Amino acid sequence: MIRFDEAYNLIDSAAIYLRPENIALLNALDRVAYSDVVSKINYPAENNSAMDGYAVNSNFVSKAANTSIKLEIDKKVIYAGSPLKTQKKHDSAVRIMTGGYLPEAFDAVIPLEDAAVENGCLIIKSPIKPDKNVRKKGEDIKKGDIILNKNTRLTPENISLLSSCNIKKIKVYEKIPVSIISTGNEIMDFNSSPKYGKIYNSNGILAENFLLQNGCDVLNNAICKDDLKEIKETLSYAAKISKIIITSAGASFGDKDYTGKALESVGFKIKFRQVAIKPAKPFSFGLINKKIPVFMLPGNPLAFYTCLAVFVKPFINRHIKINSRMRIIKSKSAFEYIKSNKRREFIPAHTFYKDGSVYSEIYKKSGPAMISSLGYMNSLVSIPENVSAVVKEDLLDTYLI
Repeated sequence: MIRFDEAYNLIDSAAIYLRPENIALLNALDRVAYSDVVSKINYPAENNSAMDGYAVNSNFVSKAANTSIKLEIDKKVIYAGSPLKTQKKHDSAVRIMTGGYLPEAFDAVIPLEDAAVENGCLIIKSPIKPDKNVRKKGEDIKKGDIILNKNTRLTPENISLLSSCNIKKIKVYEKIPVSIISTGNEIMDFNSSPKYGKIYNSNGILAENFLLQNGCDVLNNAICKDDLKEIKETLSYAAKISKIIITSAGASFGDKDYTGKALESVGFKIKFRQVAIKPAKPFSFGLINKKIPVFMLPGNPLAFYTCLAVFVKPFINRHIKINSRMRIIKSKSAFEYIKSNKRREFIPAHTFYKDGSVYSEIYKKSGPAMISSLGYMNSLVSIPENVSAVVKEDLLDTYLI
């Protein structure tokens, strides 16, 4: 049995190759940019008015330093989205709405509320500075500027930015092809009716949704009975189509724990068996044919989830090179706890903000098979191997979900 840090480093030493692919921007939510993205246009595209008002030529208006002048107001109004470039005389004024493009001769806008109008003329009583109330062409983004760094997750916000800069397609990391294999005679499909002695495949559902949320494409989510031949065949197929394989249960040393034997038959070499953590001690890891990582996760739901959160997610994030590998923060303990072992311990918790600090409260029920915690938790608190007791206000590493 190895320590948590050793297990983490051994997993981190494994590698898979991910291809880039070009996809439509509007289908890119939650994907990760493979390379920097540059703007195809200036933003704003042209000089435009920052408010409703009157566009003028500031140089001509400067003549009003000592006396007022009158500018004839053009009869046409410039609106945002006006389809044609407007040519105007520099010794006139034109009414313009927010977002309207300024005629070439004009470089400033007098707000409506500050404008004095008499008999169709704009009365200017003081100078106005160039670019006043004007959004300059390219002042926010210039054509060719990097607007999104590589390895950034695509969100509603940055997709909106890219669409504003005429980006139609984007190069992203491929979704990692993954297979999930849950084993056990007691496991039944989600669509089955309840049966005595049977349980639903909640781990398979948990893993599929977790992996879909973290850059993967689940190609197979299988249930196998405790039958060596069936598990071998399922693993053999998974090795042909997957770059990562997740197994649930069958990783211990019971009479019907066939997963390890089945894996050996398809070229699996183990890197470690069992980790000094709680829950999820039976967790094991290895490679098929030196290239396909296999995460052998325990069957108890909370232990299964802990492995997904603290081992599988960082491994995935490293390969899609996402900027934040794992959201780990420090939170203050809102609880007291006695730890009776020398293992790294992960406890379901609810992390919250109060009185200027971040706190975590652990779930009232404990144990690797307690599924009710999945409806409560928004984090896992980590208690180090050398800590035997936690008191209130202790700072703890906290894995945010």
